[in-house]
Amino acid sequence: MVPSFRRVRPCFVVFFLLIARVTFGADPPAVSAAKLPAGTAAPVVDGLVTDEAWKNVAPLETFTQQDPIDGAPASERTEVRVLFDRTTIYVGIVCFDSEPDKIIVSQARRDSPLTDVDSVIVVLDTFNDNQNAFVFGTNALGIEYDGQVSGEGQTGGGSSQGQGTGQLSSSNQRGAISAFNPNWDGDWRVTARITERGWEAEMAIPLKTLRYAPGANRTWGFNVMRNIRRKNEQVYLSPVPRGFDIYRVSLAAKLSGLDLPARRDVKVIPYARASANQDYAPGGTTLDRSGDVGLDVKWGVTPGVTADFTVNTDFAQVEADEEQVNLTRFDLFFPEKRPFFLENASTFQFGAPQQIDLFFSRRIGLSATGSSGVPISILGGARLSGKAGQYDIGILDMQTQETVDASTGALVAPGNNFGVVRLQREVGRSTYGAMLVNRQGTGSAAGRDNYNRAYGADANIQVSANAKLFAFVARTDSPGATRSDYAGRVYYSFANNLWQAGAGYAQVGDRFNPEVGFLPRRGYRHPEYRVFFTPQPKRWPWIRRFSPHTNGEWFYGFDGRIQTARQHMHYFEIQPRQGGRFGAFVDRMQDRPVAPFIVFDADGKRVAIPPGFYTWYQPGLEYVSDQSARFAITSRVKSGGFYDGDYKSLELLTNYRAGARLIASMGWTRQHIDLSYGRFHTDLVPIKVSYSFTTRASLQALVQYNNQTSLVSSNIRLALLDRGGTGFFVVYNDRRETSTLDPREVLGRSFIVKYTRLIDF
Repeated sequence: MVPSFRRVRPCFVVFFLLIARVTFGADPPAVSAAKLPAGTAAPVVDGLVTDEAWKNVAPLETFTQQDPIDGAPASERTEVRVLFDRTTIYVGIVCFDSEPDKIIVSQARRDSPLTDVDSVIVVLDTFNDNQNAFVFGTNALGIEYDGQVSGEGQTGGGSSQGQGTGQLSSSNQRGAISAFNPNWDGDWRVTARITERGWEAEMAIPLKTLRYAPGANRTWGFNVMRNIRRKNEQVYLSPVPRGFDIYRVSLAAKLSGLDLPARRDVKVIPYARASANQDYAPGGTTLDRSGDVGLDVKWGVTPGVTADFTVNTDFAQVEADEEQVNLTRFDLFFPEKRPFFLENASTFQFGAPQQIDLFFSRRIGLSATGSSGVPISILGGARLSGKAGQYDIGILDMQTQETVDASTGALVAPGNNFGVVRLQREVGRSTYGAMLVNRQGTGSAAGRDNYNRAYGADANIQVSANAKLFAFVARTDSPGATRSDYAGRVYYSFANNLWQAGAGYAQVGDRFNPEVGFLPRRGYRHPEYRVFFTPQPKRWPWIRRFSPHTNGEWFYGFDGRIQTARQHMHYFEIQPRQGGRFGAFVDRMQDRPVAPFIVFDADGKRVAIPPGFYTWYQPGLEYVSDQSARFAITSRVKSGGFYDGDYKSLELLTNYRAGARLIASMGWTRQHIDLSYGRFHTDLVPIKVSYSFTTRASLQALVQYNNQTSLVSSNIRLALLDRGGTGFFVVYNDRRETSTLDPREVLGRSFIVKYTRLIDF
């Protein structure tokens, strides 16, 4: 380890030794599911838990607060009933409320966030392994919210600190690599409504939507979280202490008495698409009209393992990327949004998320991982994923087509075959695994020795009830001068009701080259830490909690010199009782570019940062209002240095909701940078509007202006959903050049109509 690593204080070692002994106490409660008696009609899923079938089911009603008072009884009564028959699990929930007129409903679109509305979330640990689960949630309007949890919602032991600026919510973009995967779209039904006793919901979850071990008198992990938003109160059926959330599967109750049939299901999802694409290339305009068909098939090979097949894969209905401003010399992370790759995505996660990813699916079917990536046709592929005994398995194979730029005739990419094999063994709440990723060029354009291989072993070890150790070592092999090299990382993470902390060390070789992964830089040693302290005072009722925190990371070359360093010191932050936060912080940055790099190139202006070693500070203020309100604001102001110059920025995001169906937001990020060798500013303006006709029919628009790329882009999307995320889609895309200030400077536009259908057997 390089001498400069002493900057990470030895006191952190003592700190971890002191807090690592804190553990949880009581065991999760045991509850029972009721079997629908023969001859009794199943509940009608109408949002009223009053059917005859529910009357003989004993309710589960002992809910405990996590916030605002950890361990206190819930302030409002909640009843949950679980019923099952040969084909379906039914969950009936009655959320009693002393003031039903104050229930907050502000989201009507499928998979909308449930944080700032009255809502419930149910987790089903169908293998009772204390690590993995299916998630089903809804609000008082009855939206479908679903996902998958692996590793109790923990992945890689921390996340990368952001390198670019964009929308203030960009760190939570849907599709980012995570052990909670909100992009899984299951086939299930839910209806909810506000009634005189509060609000209530009924869920009908077909057993063929789940994976489980068949047999009589089976036991599942089961937990329910209710959010009473006007009180900013979260309550759990099985208590979950502060510092954790509903995805802490090992704390779920044990739901017994389930008689489960063998699972053998087949789902066929065909699609048909028609599109018109107009490209205003230099020297002329090209109009391409086309139509296509394709097919996805899902086959339940065993009760726990599913095979997926795709032919002529198409992602025309996918939402557009959210723009980011890049003021660094490294690639930015853009999340995956294509459905085929999002399902079971956490199974294929290996490494340090957004820092050292051995596999990143945006490398398949796109010429670049950023928003400028050109689509590359995917001929087809297959995936096998699921649970076999104590093993989690994932096998993926995809074939792409040779792609040529239509306007220039230049080769964009040769044909490639991508293969991934992932295996993990569960031992208690720990996992041990290995992964292999292979890219092999195919066809005459690929030439000889066109391949890249990455492989490694990892372990996620549950050290105590509160602490986990993440570790991996990996190697890549490539032909020619790149050859082979290694990377590795260890990271220790701890959480309880007062502290969330972690520290780690990573090393990446100069020639480490995971071409199908995400690696912003190579050739470094990387110590890092993070510490959050979250006391909850009782003497000031208007304060929910204090949340001072700090994190830092250093990148050293193998010569011992700093390449880049970032330290965020946010020692003053208050979270008001009703929601939101405000505080002050200081960022300390260091960078040592060894060659000039372009930081701005637009509007006829080009600014480059020369080589050297730079240190600068950026103090700032942050304010986030109550996000459950009709009008909410998020703002951040920073002023300080930038390399050897001055920096000022304003980040503003406003959200407005008109009832539950119309939601709009507008952001503006302005950065002024004054360097001795050039002055410039950046503007990023995203505008979002979403109108939900029903919980399954919505119209969305995303318009973005980015002066760093001199572009205005528009994405308008009509979605009329049927089952499991399938349905009818109409998409319009538009890109316009802004450097000439002429709105007629259209670069390209497209109009797409697509229909997908879920057919199951």
